[in-house]
Amino acid sequence: MTKSTVLSSYKLFAFIFIFRLANSFAIETFFQADEFFQALEPAHHFVYGYGYLTWEWKQQLRSAIHPLIYVLGYKLVGDNTTLVRISPKVINALIAAIGEYNLYKFIIVYDSEKLAWITLMLSLFNPFNWYVITRSFSNNLEMVFTVLALQFWPWNKKINGRWYISLGFGFVSCIIRPTNILIWIPLGIWLLISIRVTLKWVALSFLEVVLILLINTALDYYFYQKLTFPLYNFLEFNVFKNLSIFYGTAPWHFYIFQAIPLMLMLYLPLMIYGLKKNILLLTGLFYIIGFSLIQHKEFRFIYPIHPILLYFTARGYVKFKPKFVLLGILFNICIGLFFTNVHERGVIDLTKYLATQQTPSVGFITPCHSTPWQSYFHNPNLDTNSWFLACEPPLHLNKPSMEEIRHYRDQSDQFYDAPELFLQTHLGKDLPKTKQLVVFEPLEPLMTDYLGREYYECQRFYNSFFHWDSRRDGDIIVYCRN
Repeated sequence: MTKSTVLSSYKLFAFIFIFRLANSFAIETFFQADEFFQALEPAHHFVYGYGYLTWEWKQQLRSAIHPLIYVLGYKLVGDNTTLVRISPKVINALIAAIGEYNLYKFIIVYDSEKLAWITLMLSLFNPFNWYVITRSFSNNLEMVFTVLALQFWPWNKKINGRWYISLGFGFVSCIIRPTNILIWIPLGIWLLISIRVTLKWVALSFLEVVLILLINTALDYYFYQKLTFPLYNFLEFNVFKNLSIFYGTAPWHFYIFQAIPLMLMLYLPLMIYGLKKNILLLTGLFYIIGFSLIQHKEFRFIYPIHPILLYFTARGYVKFKPKFVLLGILFNICIGLFFTNVHERGVIDLTKYLATQQTPSVGFITPCHSTPWQSYFHNPNLDTNSWFLACEPPLHLNKPSMEEIRHYRDQSDQFYDAPELFLQTHLGKDLPKTKQLVVFEPLEPLMTDYLGREYYECQRFYNSFFHWDSRRDGDIIVYCRN
């Protein structure tokens, strides 16, 4: 690699990083609770000693790799509240930039530089990426390690140092989210039938996996302060006990007819047009089929194959050469701005408002984890004076049926089943001490009819035109105690 090539690479990475940094700071909306409670909250609790740990972290289901990245950020910025809020945004922009830069490098290795440029541009102007890629999801980090592994994958069917780099990145992606193994099964079979397998290759690969496992175990021990094996715990919960269905189920075609169209939007026709019978297509299909067989489904679960979808989109663009590309980019920008600055903005506006309160005493009568917590507020008084409804899964059940799941009621369910009774029996002692209550608009009649004498509306924030959860429809409202 020449000096000018290296310089150009640095410039390209810097451009992508600045682009995603602007993207990260532009996001003013709430998407999904895991953005905060599966990375930032555990990291905040680890560094500062307070905050809320969800059941996954109490049960040691998650690898420490993801939150430890933010632990490093928090340790660097110290106790400054503003920097505590900012540091994850910078880290997320850096993670996104690493992913997209290496997406560009991967396509060069796999196909051509021309197609790499097109794939990168499609990635940068994809509204779903603008909405998701700089959030603190483990799926984002999983995607980055997947792309890194794909870049170094031995596409030339020659085993050298690049293979061991690819194996390392790929195995880490599986540690972050074990379901990532679905990507490597077809690729691994393809590789095994394409190369001459030697005892040395098998031994060195095995030793590398063992070494990574030992390092990961040490990191988990450092984070949890005890010897634990999150990979096994994850499999026990999701596979052996099948408790993931507690968080909802979707039909088998969810990813085909909902997730992929949403992730690609106007890119979808180009992606279909650019499909080609190759190992990447087989890998993507295997991954989608595998996840389609799992009852609990979410859009972000197939995010690791988003780069593969963009590659086929780039192929479709080259073949079709659409004249409406500028119109498509404009549409994408509008969609991206809507979801990052308008839809579900009220939740973030609410947290900004509450953060101005010197001694907050707030009760969140909302579905569990509807707002960020200490990773945003960074206020130990909040833990002392405030409360919210929980939603612990039925950990006592083993391979529950759908009937058992339907009959199990977590704290949020108990409240929405009988709001007034729940407030009387469960929160009777807490309500007199709570100065502010937060509810979504569907609970406005409850506040008027049941708590109207004690509380009055003091703030209201627009949140959404529509919402998949009817309990979160409309505005989010703050009621203050008389």
